[in-house]
Amino acid sequence: MTQNSLESRAAWQDVYAAALLELDHQKLAARIKEAEQAIAARDAVLDAARDVDEVQRMTDAMNNLSVLRREANAA
Repeated sequence: MTQNSLESRAAWQDVYAAALLELDHQKLAARIKEAEQAIAARDAVLDAARDVDEVQRMTDAMNNLSVLRREANAA
């Protein structure tokens, strides 16, 4: 795995974690959108056949962000 690949993986995970940990309701929607965009960008360059585990983690993350968005909108 290259350094660039590790940085790309860490980038989406960092943005995703920031969305999950955001306590300010005013900022939450933007954090969710940023995380979704980071995951989509990583997905666009990922070799899904070689990185099955990361693809699964990204799928799980997108599902969690969807739940978070619904919960935030219901509050």
